[in-house]
Amino acid sequence: MRLVRFSVLFIFLFPGGNAIAADWNALVLESIAKMPEGGVYARFLGAKKGAARYSHLYRTVEDLSAALAIEGDGRLKVSPKRAKEFSFCSSATYLVFCDVVASLQAKGGFPVDPAFGRELLDLGTSERVIHGEKDGIGIFGHWNADGPGTAVLFERLDLGRNFTQIEQAKPGDFLKIFWNDLIGKGEKGHLVVYLGRDEDSGAVHVWSSNLQNEDGSGGYGTIWIERSRIFRMVFSRLERPENLQKWLSFSGDEKTSGYLVRIRQVPSSESEMRSATGMEGHPSE
Repeated sequence: MRLVRFSVLFIFLFPGGNAIAADWNALVLESIAKMPEGGVYARFLGAKKGAARYSHLYRTVEDLSAALAIEGDGRLKVSPKRAKEFSFCSSATYLVFCDVVASLQAKGGFPVDPAFGRELLDLGTSERVIHGEKDGIGIFGHWNADGPGTAVLFERLDLGRNFTQIEQAKPGDFLKIFWNDLIGKGEKGHLVVYLGRDEDSGAVHVWSSNLQNEDGSGGYGTIWIERSRIFRMVFSRLERPENLQKWLSFSGDEKTSGYLVRIRQVPSSESEMRSATGMEGHPSE
């Protein structure tokens, strides 16, 4: 097995003289190292009755909310251990995303703005999140939505490029995997952080919250995925995190993606997805 991994670290000088790592993928990988290991991969419990069927899913949203807070000075505080027991793929990757923001604030590379912190923390009630009522609404509502939610958020805020070619990928890219040909309603998917690939077999190495990790545990961890299992991939690379502040200039209506809301009811076409994620007109992407 020949594992393809590469990452370049360099220094970027922010206004005010603060030098921090400008390879944001490296910060994503640093954040993964802070995350819990194992736990419970939250799923729908069909054998139970009523609300109990959603208990693990509800608990995941509650734990994610408990892991995110705003310090007295307005800084974002991320406490991964508070979300160590229950998780699913979008909660795990969102925890990493928020930790990257917190790291940037600590290094002086991102403004400390309580208003923006509150937007990150505004997940919605566990019931509304799990039943899809928050899909496409708010920052987490974009991230957690069916379809290319993370990529839509990246495009709307100009956070970095979205692309589909694994040859262009590098460790630390966020990755939406589609197990089937549907986008939105009816899709089967998984949101992960890309770690590399096996050059011989094409298998993809990723980190997320998984049903079963390569060490046999469930929850937070890494897995290898055979390329034949993957129907479609959409990568999102964080390149301009400072543009997250654009969210505060959005009107109330603009904080909702009509595309992500709609495709929960009517599946998206490939071309429509490419347009919504900024990949339209880029055949090599």
